[in-house]
Amino acid sequence: MAHLILASSSQYRKMLLANIGIQVDTHAPDIDETPLENESPTALSLRLAEQKARKVADELESVTNSPIIIGSDQVALVQTVSGPQFLGKPDTSENAVKQLMSCQGKQVSFFTALCLHQPSTNTTITQVDETRVIFRHNSETAIRAYVEKEQPLDCAGSFKSEGLGVLLFDKIESRDPNSLIGLPIMLLNELLDAHFDVDLLAMAAQKNS
Repeated sequence: MAHLILASSSQYRKMLLANIGIQVDTHAPDIDETPLENESPTALSLRLAEQKARKVADELESVTNSPIIIGSDQVALVQTVSGPQFLGKPDTSENAVKQLMSCQGKQVSFFTALCLHQPSTNTTITQVDETRVIFRHNSETAIRAYVEKEQPLDCAGSFKSEGLGVLLFDKIESRDPNSLIGLPIMLLNELLDAHFDVDLLAMAAQKNS
């Protein structure tokens, strides 16, 4: 059975895998996530996802069983009057309110990158999944109430689409709703099958049998 390691401390990514019956080891990489000058959101998300996977590989080089390390990163981008603006984790309630107010009535693009890295075979596969979210016009009072209720302070874009945050939107355009939460599960399944001969469905069924 494949040995999967999630290069992340994100409870949301681990939860998404657990929801399909996949329990993974996790290891949080410490990397600099500062964008490079003129770096596109796609390039940034791909670079950071791969850096996370490779950093964990370096730190766990003694691990046996030829693990496949899953790196993922999400970059959110909104167009403002002063140009495109990255949306990171707000960390505070006031920052979350400001982020959500800046998104009202606008389309926000989320670029969720995936990197699969297997050190033993020197195989690295990266792809990105884009999700487009069109926000409703909500009052500042409603937004403040939402932030107080759900506390999305560790979420890029300041919402939890798997919860009450979905009511902030008019529309979501995506191949996979899991991508918006933090990990493109369909793409993960596709790349594991195509490049590592790993079937997540069979793996989950076997673990739960």
